[in-house]
Amino acid sequence: MKKRRKRKVEIFISFIEEGIMNPQYHGYVGGRIEVSKPDDYFATEEIRFFTKNTEEYYKFRERWDMKEITKGELEEIRQTVEEKFYDLK
Repeated sequence: MKKRRKRKVEIFISFIEEGIMNPQYHGYVGGRIEVSKPDDYFATEEIRFFTKNTEEYYKFRERWDMKEITKGELEEIRQTVEEKFYDLK
C-alpha cells in the first residue's frame, strides 16, 4: 500500500467582500483575500479582487474560503485572481 504524503499546511486564507458604492460598477464583486501564517494574529498579505465574473468567482471562493493551504496553492490562487478576478488592468 502506498503511503500518502502529508500536506505541509503553512497558510490560512479567508475571503472578505467589500461594498461597491459606485453605480458604474453595479454587478461587480470586490474585496480581498486575507493571507495569514499560523502564528500571526493579523493577516500578513492581502490579495485584492474586483470582477464582474461573479458566477465563476463564487465557485472559486467556495473552493478556497476559510482553508488551510500550502505555499503552492497560494501561488495558484494569486495567479487565478490576477488572470480571472481582477478587472482593473
